[in-house]
Amino acid sequence: MGDFQLQVPSFGSSTTYGQDVFALARDENMCLMVRHGKISWLECPMLLNNHYMFLSCDIPEGGSGGPVIDHDGNIIGIVFDNNPGPVVTSITTIRTCVEMWHQFSRVARPILGMQLKAVELLDVSKLEELCLDNNITSGFIVNLVKVDSIAERLGIRRGDVIVFQDSCCSTLPQLEDYLLSLGWGYLQGKSLTVDLKS
Repeated sequence: MGDFQLQVPSFGSSTTYGQDVFALARDENMCLMVRHGKISWLECPMLLNNHYMFLSCDIPEGGSGGPVIDHDGNIIGIVFDNNPGPVVTSITTIRTCVEMWHQFSRVARPILGMQLKAVELLDVSKLEELCLDNNITSGFIVNLVKVDSIAERLGIRRGDVIVFQDSCCSTLPQLEDYLLSLGWGYLQGKSLTVDLKS
């Protein structure tokens, strides 16, 4: 028999909306299935998880936990079977959580109490209006603020736009990674402050 070499998969960067991907999952007979789809965003008020991105294709029932792979063969996320459709959590978010758990035996991140939508996902007319009226081309629109949350106490309301001065975040997974970095700093004992301007 010839030598068969297995290659260790490499990790890619964060997923992006509209990205062409492959999702690997196993069906009820444990057969490996590959699905082709795109990373998409769905407005799901019942899901307050801002880091969720969705797959445009189905995965087999019970096929959670499989890798999401880009066209270069890099693992860029993990797919989970969820309602209303398969969700993808970015590999950068997963790796940060695992590293934080190994180092501190816990995962920390600020709880915002908000549901956000990336500005880049607005329809063209709203995006143009936001750009022309306010010079805003990236950031997040507040879709929902939980009652009695810190965000509500700070005066953040539905329809507000959150913009980062250093443009560190323009997608929800990037925001999740930023929030995890704040949690990492907290666990390291760093004093962190965030300036809010209206």
